Amino acid sequence: MDLATIAYIVCSIAVVAIGMFAMVVSFYSSKSKPTTVDFFLTARSSSPTLSIAGSFYATSLGAWVVFSMPSYVVTAGIVGLVFYALSSGLPIIMIAYVGSVVQKKFPYIISIGDFARWRFGTVMRFYVSLLMLFIMSVGLTAEYTSVGNLFELVLGGQREVPILVVAIVTTIYTAYGGLYVSILTDVVQAVMTVILLVVIYIYVAVTFRPTELPPLNQTLGPNYLGYAAIAVMPISLAAATVFSEAFWQRVWASADDRSLKNGSIIAAVGISLTCFLFGFGGFLSIWAGIPQSDPYGTTAFFDLLKASGDTAPTWIVILVALITVIMNEGSVDSYQTALTNTLSALFLRTLPLWVSRLAVIVINIPIVIVALMRVSVLSLFLIGNVLSTISAIPLLCGLSERLDGYVSEGAALFGVVTGFIGVSGLGWITMGNLADGLNYIFFVSYDWPTFVVGPIASIAGIALYAGGEMIVRKSMGWTYPLPRAHVRMKESMAQVST
Repeated sequence: MDLATIAYIVCSIAVVAIGMFAMVVSFYSSKSKPTTVDFFLTARSSSPTLSIAGSFYATSLGAWVVFSMPSYVVTAGIVGLVFYALSSGLPIIMIAYVGSVVQKKFPYIISIGDFARWRFGTVMRFYVSLLMLFIMSVGLTAEYTSVGNLFELVLGGQREVPILVVAIVTTIYTAYGGLYVSILTDVVQAVMTVILLVVIYIYVAVTFRPTELPPLNQTLGPNYLGYAAIAVMPISLAAATVFSEAFWQRVWASADDRSLKNGSIIAAVGISLTCFLFGFGGFLSIWAGIPQSDPYGTTAFFDLLKASGDTAPTWIVILVALITVIMNEGSVDSYQTALTNTLSALFLRTLPLWVSRLAVIVINIPIVIVALMRVSVLSLFLIGNVLSTISAIPLLCGLSERLDGYVSEGAALFGVVTGFIGVSGLGWITMGNLADGLNYIFFVSYDWPTFVVGPIASIAGIALYAGGEMIVRKSMGWTYPLPRAHVRMKESMAQVST
């Protein structure tokens, strides 16, 4: 049997086994857990600390870690790797502490789009929800594409089989069990990932014995892009985390505030370490001069496995393929429940539960088709990161009680507009004309000025609009319409308990 066939069998067995576990749990939990739209989408107050930790961990990781972390080393070096890894985990803690505030102020929401609606208004809600749908759709497509690339480009097989196996299995158990079952499978996937990663790194520690390591070159050592990552990664990944419904769902699902915060800290440490270890493996591979299968570094971690000879042993390649597929499955089912949550909060919350279950299936079909067609969505990540960066502060201003009424829906939206104008102006100045400037900002440049100018311009826009509104209201004798979110949210409970 060739390598690809063995990988198909092993990885398919693992995916299906987790799927069967999920279905069994779904069947028994349906007898003791609420069968409402609200619980299907939020698993409200059901998950203790370790479940939240495992779920945050599995949701954050994915097949992207095996490819993207080593690839980033090729351009940003060791400094960029460190800040990429840290910035992958720390936003989880931010979401937990911010989510704790959201929970207290708006205890009945099922989506962060609900928060935007009750704090600001309908227009802000639709903007936030559409931005989340865009970012999560790109992420899910990238996950399907990554697992396909693993089998096609690394293992020498066909991409269609793993994509379809992961998509079909996760869709079935997610549509049946909802978020509660997704969280339980996350815990299983997290434990398996940690065990496999330990085994893989024991192998690396035993076999990686270079005779002499050369001095770090400009690419691997400290360089401009590495130092730029000190600003780029924390800002862009924190903002992108705000606009991923998958993380907010874990907030709603936490048993209590302590479970949420402690779980997030455990998860953040695990996420950062895992991301660093995959990236560091690629770093070692390139530094030691091991022949690279891809000049861009995407397969550098797999190349590290060849440190003891011309080819890597089949069993260790299979283990790396297995950990990649397990992380992929955990990420995919989280995206599925998150996309369903956002759509249901917008359009389906008053409809029966089976409609939300059907939505899980419908959402996956076009995304799987795009992944099978080998359409690259990598350039779309930058669009999502820039938009989330200029939108995060306007949204999060709604958490401050001191700003209630002062930062209105108009002020928040104006902040988004001025953020967009700010980064567009930066691109215009950099490239000399608007068209090339927009292409540079949204499709080409992952550099620090964009991720610094955007939030600053957003804050300036909010302040300008709020100040102007204050002057007009005082001169006209108008009062501020302070939000009455708690009352309205209690009235809305009938809509989410169907």
